[in-house]
Amino acid sequence: YGYIDSINTIYEGYWTFKMYDFVLRTDIDVFIYRHFATYIPQNCSFITGGGGYGTDFNRRKLRRIANDMGFTHVNISGMGSTWYGSPYDGYLVANQTLYGMLWLAQYEFAMPERESKLGTLMWPEWHYGVLLLYGQHLALNHLVGINQIRIIIGHNLLDQSTTDSTVQYISQGTRLNLHCWHTDLPFSKFAFKMGKYNQTELEKYKNDKTAQAYAMRMALESKYMTLEELAAYGRNKSLSS
Repeated sequence: YGYIDSINTIYEGYWTFKMYDFVLRTDIDVFIYRHFATYIPQNCSFITGGGGYGTDFNRRKLRRIANDMGFTHVNISGMGSTWYGSPYDGYLVANQTLYGMLWLAQYEFAMPERESKLGTLMWPEWHYGVLLLYGQHLALNHLVGINQIRIIIGHNLLDQSTTDSTVQYISQGTRLNLHCWHTDLPFSKFAFKMGKYNQTELEKYKNDKTAQAYAMRMALESKYMTLEELAAYGRNKSLSS
């Protein structure tokens, strides 16, 4: 499974970051807002973004699988792949997520599914491509059920879409990061990768306060700048703050 190391590093690497107060686990297709640096989770909660993997069918299926595994299940759903919380909470969630992923891969998916021969035929009901989210679903339900962690599904904090054209989140600082979903609307990670924004004039986004514009500026400025320019920019911003 291609994304398993993004979880395994949190589990195996715990000893390298356990001295920190909080850790962030996120996909690479995100943009971090500057006010993220000063945000502290309330009540020592473990925060996740929102995930769009759940259907009535797979929620029932995952509840049955939890019972087969000897896991508790408290009927929470819709957790995304962004995590923010204490290092130990991250370690616990990663450990149980890996266990859930391995169980699912071994007992709940056939070889053609594991080899991606079905493509997205079974999406969104049951899809091997989101094994990470299914494993996390099992892990979080179990850990909450045995009172090991408290979680917040941070729909209003994490994983705002890069296609969002509203302005209040930027101006009020109420979101912590942007996430690129599967879309061709701007800002699209697919269009960016194919070079479709290469001729974009950054000046037109200078005073635009939407999430779309923020993502476009961040992506193109970092692409146009040399490493030396980025380093100097970062140093100047750090000094001014």
